[in-house]
Amino acid sequence: MVRSLLGDFIQNIQPNNAGTVNVNAGGLSITWTAGNQFTALFNGVPITLNGVPNSIVMVTGPMTATLLNPAAVANGIPYTLVVPTGELFSDAQAYVLPIIVLAWRKLQKALALQGHPRLENTAILTGLPVMTNLDPGAEQYINWMGFFDGTNFQTPATLAGCPTLPPDFISPIYLEERQSCASATPANPNLTKFRPMRPAPDGLRGNRAKGSRNFRFDWREDGVHFPGSILPMDIKTRYAAFLPDIVAAAGGFTATPVPIMRCAEALANYAASLFVTPRGGGLLAPGFDAAGDKALAQITSSQSKLQQRASYSRISWGRRGRGGRGRLSA
Repeated sequence: MVRSLLGDFIQNIQPNNAGTVNVNAGGLSITWTAGNQFTALFNGVPITLNGVPNSIVMVTGPMTATLLNPAAVANGIPYTLVVPTGELFSDAQAYVLPIIVLAWRKLQKALALQGHPRLENTAILTGLPVMTNLDPGAEQYINWMGFFDGTNFQTPATLAGCPTLPPDFISPIYLEERQSCASATPANPNLTKFRPMRPAPDGLRGNRAKGSRNFRFDWREDGVHFPGSILPMDIKTRYAAFLPDIVAAAGGFTATPVPIMRCAEALANYAASLFVTPRGGGLLAPGFDAAGDKALAQITSSQSKLQQRASYSRISWGRRGRGGRGRLSA
């Protein structure tokens, strides 16, 4: 789809290149002297040097390149080559994967800003250790590496079953907590209800003695911080979660799954914008971006319609035990 979108742009690229070069000592490198300078599009392209066919292995700069086969050492010899326009966005080009990855990240950020649930996830973190420091100002925190219990930073290597944030965790949306039950099993689950935790945007205050709940949390330095409890706790979290970068499958991009339904049009337009911008197509880029945004809006509209089927009201921060979360009303 990206190749189709770039069709008009590619037609404006001069595919026929000519000039003169010096063939350096050894015959495997050339230096530009006149005509079209070298670009990354020349990589792997057949080149004719003074009427003799050869191939470019790699362009090392606008004025230097290496050859596949030795050529006769000489100065000011003519060269010609044709860049196959159909190969400008082929899987083999080194710049294609980075462009696709950047477009994929851009698409996810746009979806996340619109609150699409595909970029959200839920997890229950069980068995958070008890607070080891009863100083009211002390805190615990959990991140991707492990858990700080108030005194020591524990990791899965130092503490069996040490809780950590999920690998796809970006930032918390809301948290709930309950007392942990070490003997809980799927057949005999922990029936204690979760209670909301309230965010502390100005940081956690040290004016409360440690008790059987945390009540509040703070997100900073890539970790969830809370006062710490004298009881082991479970925490349920809803969080923002970006998907892994795209990696081309063995069969190329045509065989590579993209884990967001019907996003191909938006992804292709964003990739086309990223491709043309540094190649003299800056005037075309806004059009591709706008087309990508329009396609993205169609993805999010179905979720918006679902949310419109219910009414939401905000609960005041001062209402005890409600945690500041929005309430869904019939």
